[in-house]
Amino acid sequence: MLYKNALCVYPHQAGVPEKKYCPPLGLEYIATALEDVVERVTLIDMRFEPDLGDFIANDHIDLVCLSVNWDYQRDAAINIIARIPSPIKVVVGGRYATTCAEELFLAAPHIDVIARGDGEEIIRDIASGFPLKDIAGISYRENGSIMHNKIRDLYLSENTIYPNRKLRRVKYRLLYKNIDLGHDVDFISTSRGCPYHCKFCTFTNNPLGQKRRWSGRSAASVVEELKTIDAKFIFVVDDNFAADIKRVEEICDLIIAEGIKKTFAVALRLEIYKHPQILEKMFEAGFKILTIGIESAKDKTLQAMQKGFNTTLAEKAFAEIRKTKLYIHGYFIVGCIEETESDMLEIAPFAKRLKLDTINLSLLRTEKYSPLNEVIAKSDGYYANESNIVCSAEYPVKRLRDIRHRIGRSYYTIPTLSRIARKMIAARLISLPYLTKSVFILFFKILLNHGKKLRFQVYNNVAKGEAKA
Repeated sequence: MLYKNALCVYPHQAGVPEKKYCPPLGLEYIATALEDVVERVTLIDMRFEPDLGDFIANDHIDLVCLSVNWDYQRDAAINIIARIPSPIKVVVGGRYATTCAEELFLAAPHIDVIARGDGEEIIRDIASGFPLKDIAGISYRENGSIMHNKIRDLYLSENTIYPNRKLRRVKYRLLYKNIDLGHDVDFISTSRGCPYHCKFCTFTNNPLGQKRRWSGRSAASVVEELKTIDAKFIFVVDDNFAADIKRVEEICDLIIAEGIKKTFAVALRLEIYKHPQILEKMFEAGFKILTIGIESAKDKTLQAMQKGFNTTLAEKAFAEIRKTKLYIHGYFIVGCIEETESDMLEIAPFAKRLKLDTINLSLLRTEKYSPLNEVIAKSDGYYANESNIVCSAEYPVKRLRDIRHRIGRSYYTIPTLSRIARKMIAARLISLPYLTKSVFILFFKILLNHGKKLRFQVYNNVAKGEAKA
């Protein structure tokens, strides 16, 4: 074997916020792909094991693979790479590495290869000793220059390959704002890609601008992987779990037949309302949390985004979906192009009409190869800032964040939080021993948001020495 000891690293450094409940699933696919082409693979998640020194010094590592998916991981990765001795081969992959290959090579001189796009086949080719010039989908150093090989075809979902979770050195726990909800958690990928063409979406394209054709694993393959997972709560990371409704039913039937008792959260589109029998079967099989992108409360925006529905259809769809006991989480975007402040503030009342359980409010973002860039270029006064947030002179980031805060404060009232707590218990999102602590913290945050005058009075009383112990 060309390489004996491979180290797969999920980078992190102190002070950078991270979702610690998310296992590094993409990197785990890479580690699993390496298992039969190197002698040993070690997987390190630096959110939990921050010191790589002993591994590199004592374990005779000769291949290091780093995953850099997001811009906030960039500095951590560069600092790690700078400490890796030069004889060790360094391969970097992930969305950010793919998009910013030239910048990473410049910032980290010890990088040997960057895998652009999907990395499972690429890392096997590298570890197997294929000449770099013959490996599609990589950029690499040669005689002081950076070489960019041709784009590699996107990797399709396979039935026989899924992560070996025995490589993990830590357990992942379900958290909400660092509140432990009382469950081990895991992630699973059952498909890749999405057949829709929403204008704002960058995940249906890989960072090179290729449209990812939807491909799904067989129901039998999905259930075989589920048998290897100990966690009772599972996020399905597919862009659109229900792109093939027949496959959804087959997965549910097999889960029920095998007696698998887990709780799943899945992302899908509101068109699922057309299949009420499938919704009931999903609930029976454990798919109790649906996450659905609605994005806007305005028809003009939904049309511009090419979402494929309007607000009237959304209300009809959620009226059907609510007939089940499913927990419904809706995604909205604050700062959509051409929306006014009053348009954005309609999100909270619209979400209440839909009777969503919880909502997520994100700012509109773009990426280097996003189809959204064409829309921005044609929209007078709009631009993407240094963090790729779409804003304008009238709506700078600070104002957009203030609007987002106002929407959230309007939606998450104390009665709404009471309903959420009941639904979370019913959906097994939270276990009873953790309920009191979680509810207390959430209610306290709401009181803080709504109690500015009270806090100010208390502060004055303390300052005057009038407050009693």
